[in-house]
Amino acid sequence: MKLFEKNRVRFTFELENNQFLQLEYQLQLNSLREKWVNEVKDSLKKPDAYLNLKISNKNYLHLGELKEKLNSIVKQINDAYGDEILVSFKGTKNICRNTLNYLHEKFEEYGEYGAGDGEGPWYRGQKVHDLWLDLNEWIHVTETAMDSTPRDYPNYSALVTVYPPYPGKDLEETDKLFLTAEYAWGHLYLGYNTLGKDYLHVWLDNDVRVITNNQIKVQNKYSSEVWLCFQEASFFLNEAESQYYKWYKTLSKEVRDLIPTDDLSKFAFGRYYLGCIIINRDLSKFHPIEYDWYTDKDLQKRWNNEVFSKVKGIKKVEFL
Repeated sequence: MKLFEKNRVRFTFELENNQFLQLEYQLQLNSLREKWVNEVKDSLKKPDAYLNLKISNKNYLHLGELKEKLNSIVKQINDAYGDEILVSFKGTKNICRNTLNYLHEKFEEYGEYGAGDGEGPWYRGQKVHDLWLDLNEWIHVTETAMDSTPRDYPNYSALVTVYPPYPGKDLEETDKLFLTAEYAWGHLYLGYNTLGKDYLHVWLDNDVRVITNNQIKVQNKYSSEVWLCFQEASFFLNEAESQYYKWYKTLSKEVRDLIPTDDLSKFAFGRYYLGCIIINRDLSKFHPIEYDWYTDKDLQKRWNNEVFSKVKGIKKVEFL
């Protein structure tokens, strides 16, 4: 990696013990790299800029605290509207795909109104809009935790964004060369940067009504938002596409006809790729053999549970 060593980004995270974790990535020479780098640099120059972290690093052991977190947000939203528009969870047994999909449907109905001009019947100001965004993120964190078991690989990840979030800039057709659903531990992707679900998340959540209601939101913009992935790599190539196709074949013809599989540019399946993790000093202290980090799933799983699960904040983003 020495050939392109200047094209790197470093994230400094804060851990629960108030120590710091630095993760560095080699940025790929593709059509997205300079766009994203410039967007982050420009966003950080704004006078009110700060870094925001939305992290998925919880498992089945954390469902109790996740229930409390969701209920806290639900109560604040209900209080803001003066009505019980969302139903809280009575216990962790109530946490399931259907109840989380219900919350996400309400998020799309009420939470899509942004802080721009404040238009829309459900808009209640920036604070309430931020609550809806928080609800959406904690839904996704809970989905990951809900699906985990003691034997599972912990599929963790983090979204880092320069706040306040700005609309971003348009992606170009050539950028779609770098769309991929081959997610793997230690890789870096553009954030989704879109309110709502695309075809990928509709499949993952088995949320067909998003298609039938014409609520699909395919990503067409990029921003400072970046996704650090610590998920298990599939043994097969195109595994996500294969599983999606299997699910697609179970749908009725009426639903399949609404999905643009005859125009994959409109389908836009996956996320936009940016780069790969570098085994730096912080990782080497945990395990010194660089090659093992890219191939040893037990090592990745152990680091996820022992280190990344302790991340609580983001302190700095630097380009090297």
